[in-house]
Amino acid sequence: MPPNFLLKCRRKLKMTTVEPLQKTSQRTPHTLILPCSGIGKTLGTLTRWTAYELMENSDLPSPKLLCLARLVVADEESQLLIQNNTIVNIDGCPKKCATLNVERNNGRVLKQYMMPKFLVKNRDLSLGTDVIDPGEMGLELAKRAAVSIAQDITELLEAQ
Repeated sequence: MPPNFLLKCRRKLKMTTVEPLQKTSQRTPHTLILPCSGIGKTLGTLTRWTAYELMENSDLPSPKLLCLARLVVADEESQLLIQNNTIVNIDGCPKKCATLNVERNNGRVLKQYMMPKFLVKNRDLSLGTDVIDPGEMGLELAKRAAVSIAQDITELLEAQ
């Protein structure tokens, strides 16, 4: 992974913290992107990279990253966010932790994606097994997955 990509991601995360909830109905609805935390797993790293790509390079309306750990501990602000916004989950494995935690907190997932399915669709990419840095092919997979997800979500939002 190029070092500047990671720096961009870190800067983006600082810039995308969720603003305090407004009590009025005039607030802008967001597209919440919830990647698998996948700590210690290559596919978990790829879900986060895909989420960063969606944040940085997609045309989704008002995208915001949501922290899975905040849902796990039933953080009140995160619970309100998932009940009042569109949620897109990117899970790294069949355990579907991101999806299950949204449902546990009474949220509704607009669309759920599995990173292994993107891996199957992109067999031309051979990923490294390094958890921290799956390499250039991993970055390419994240970009392709983000493009596919952005197109899909845009179509779903337009149909609503």
